[in-house]
Amino acid sequence: MIEFEVEVSEDLVRDLLREQHPDLADLPIREVAGGWGNQMWRLGDDLAVRMQRMDNSPDLQLKERRWLPLLASRLPLPIPTPVRSGTPSERFPKIWTVMTWVEGTPLDHGTIVRGDHAADMLAAFLKALHVQAPADAPGASDFGTHPKDSWGGFEHFLGAVDLDGFGFAEDDIRAVGRCGGDPRVAGTTGMGAR
Repeated sequence: MIEFEVEVSEDLVRDLLREQHPDLADLPIREVAGGWGNQMWRLGDDLAVRMQRMDNSPDLQLKERRWLPLLASRLPLPIPTPVRSGTPSERFPKIWTVMTWVEGTPLDHGTIVRGDHAADMLAAFLKALHVQAPADAPGASDFGTHPKDSWGGFEHFLGAVDLDGFGFAEDDIRAVGRCGGDPRVAGTTGMGAR
């Protein structure tokens, strides 16, 4: 176990709920696989508890609490939004958040089979997301990278797409991925042939 990692169990989640949100404490709780900096626990059918696992600072969850509701009101697809806040305590010295649960399958565990629909929904989502940020919005963090530097992830997720219905050659899609999404420079910059 990493030194600053906190062991989170179902009993701990239930105890924290009893202490801070007793009206939610009797809902069924079950762990959700995955996560690195946070651990998720389903809470009933419609909620999840997001527990800081690796993060030493509350900054990321505080940003989520502030900005996810604003984003949710502007996006064409549901995103998790905070509904309750958990505060540090003797048993768990970090913040935690009760969020809405968005039903679905992570892309790396499924396949896109309705290509046109998925592409249209993704385009609408990105268009709604790609607007001028409010003046008080936080700056970029050190998470993430330019698409041209994410080749392994691109290949991984491309493998989850049923490409038959798209009308593009797989090599053309890879060329756009290599140049960071700008088809004007496909094949001229980026990571080179793989």
